[in-house]
Amino acid sequence: MCGLFAYVGSVNAVPILLDGLRSVEYRGYDSAGISVITESGSIETRKRGDHKASLNNLHSAVTDDQLFGLVGIGHTRWATHGVVNHANSHPHSSVDGSISIAHNGIIENFLDIRDELLDSGVELSSETDSEVIAHLAGNYLATGHSLRDSLVKTVGQLKGNMVVIAVATSEPSKVVGLRLGNAGGIVVGKNEDSAFMASDTVALLSHTAEVVYLESGQVVEIESGSFRLFDFNGKPIEGKSVKTDQSFRAAQKGKYPDFMSKEIAEQPEAIQRAIAGRVNLVSGELEMPEITLSANQIRSIDRVLITGMGTSLHAGMFGASMIESLARIPASAENSSELRYRNPVIGSNTLIIAVTQSGETADTLAAMEYASQQGSCQIAILEQEGSQAARIADFTLPIHAGQEIGVASTKTMIASMTTLLELSIFLARVRSVIDVDRVKQLVEQISTLPSLVASTLDRNGETSDVAKHLAKFTDLLYLGRGSQLPIALEGALKMKELAYIHAEGYPAGEMKHGVNALLGADMPTVVCAPNNHLYEKMLSNISEVKARGGEVMAIVSDSDDTLERIVDQVIRIPDCSEFLQPFLTLVPLQLLAYTTALELGRDPDQPRNLAKTVTVE
Repeated sequence: MCGLFAYVGSVNAVPILLDGLRSVEYRGYDSAGISVITESGSIETRKRGDHKASLNNLHSAVTDDQLFGLVGIGHTRWATHGVVNHANSHPHSSVDGSISIAHNGIIENFLDIRDELLDSGVELSSETDSEVIAHLAGNYLATGHSLRDSLVKTVGQLKGNMVVIAVATSEPSKVVGLRLGNAGGIVVGKNEDSAFMASDTVALLSHTAEVVYLESGQVVEIESGSFRLFDFNGKPIEGKSVKTDQSFRAAQKGKYPDFMSKEIAEQPEAIQRAIAGRVNLVSGELEMPEITLSANQIRSIDRVLITGMGTSLHAGMFGASMIESLARIPASAENSSELRYRNPVIGSNTLIIAVTQSGETADTLAAMEYASQQGSCQIAILEQEGSQAARIADFTLPIHAGQEIGVASTKTMIASMTTLLELSIFLARVRSVIDVDRVKQLVEQISTLPSLVASTLDRNGETSDVAKHLAKFTDLLYLGRGSQLPIALEGALKMKELAYIHAEGYPAGEMKHGVNALLGADMPTVVCAPNNHLYEKMLSNISEVKARGGEVMAIVSDSDDTLERIVDQVIRIPDCSEFLQPFLTLVPLQLLAYTTALELGRDPDQPRNLAKTVTVE
């Protein structure tokens, strides 16, 4: 969940570390800190635990101090153990100052280790689990072990998933990084006279276009212009270099006031990238070249289980609906944190589809590993092609949304939905559920999706009026039916994430089973009600809300001339085929949450208590 960055080179590490931390700050911004090896060979650490102001305050502090060193590590924190303050900020050092470490992950047995250290006379300076790493590794260094061996021996005493980077006074020209399990990754890169480590490829884009991804159970040493990989037994490993195609420009806001508005606006382009190479708009054909299963293997699939967390789960719910509807395969979507622990019945004929933007979500990776043990075929739908999920899966379907910096996902959801729709059509065609003419019809409709979404984005005026009104309330209800249910759930999630308003998404048919008790003038309801086969059912649900004194804001089709006379406010979307409607109703719900957040003075890019990539349970 935290952000890590390391540098070894021929120029001052401090400004490079600070720039690197800016690039990974979306992973956590409760605190920020750096440690550098100075010209005298000592370790100097500067850190700030000032929540969102941490990195700016750190920048001021190191500028005032004129801190200098050619080797260093940096960390931005998402707090899991201990409050947000200076003492709990990373990096952490051993008592004798011989080592400084930065850590991402959770040490499950840290209380036992902490007690052992206290009993041995070590004075701990923080409430974090991470600090114990510095003291344990410092003890090994004191007995003559190398920095690499000290870290390996230390994590051998620890339980959990983690990534650690460290510098030591005994080896002042290098940084060592280590990965154990699925607590986020380490990306390694170099140029002619420098080497780098980071939590995310985007942090290295201005330095190198070729990177190596560290696997679990591997250690890396970086020195000026070089790096070496080892396993935990000390055996050298040949790392596989990957050319990155992520755009450094995409990590900049450009003309937009924040990343959230930029990424919402990029959704038509994200859809275009998701269909490129798969949908032939001239011939009307659709192929999934990434999937090399035979027709017989695809026909043998008797169940599809889609798994993910948060926004990815909502995209998966839409995908399950499309797969059942088009390919006629039983399909469902399940939260990864539940799937991984309930011992589900899956087998070789079950197709597992993992939806994970980062490819590093801890619960989703654990669910995937369980599925691998059961012999299930797996497809990963993700943005980060070099991620752990891509390495577990049998096949990877990149969504090509482009780097997403805003913590709350927007364009990655719409690109994931596009990819899942393509997959549904592909499965349906291979299984002969639909014919060539039907594929052409669907492809033709998909070809209109970017312009339909762009048209929906242009209607932000209606959304702004609704947002100003909703900002007055503390509780909201979101309703949907069929393929609109995951969109309603996503709308509620976005309102919680961005505006900090309590918002609940529900199946509209569930209202009589408890939800009606909440209805009234102090809880407005947002409904997804485009013209589809469930439209009349939604009219009944809307009437229930109105009969109990509740306000209703409805997302409706352009051609609808009924709901405007019934509900309090409407947001219109272009008319389109039913299976494209979820893409269009999604957009105003994103804009609604974003605009409400601005109305309330929230930071849409960095919502409180959240991080972009969830690499711990």
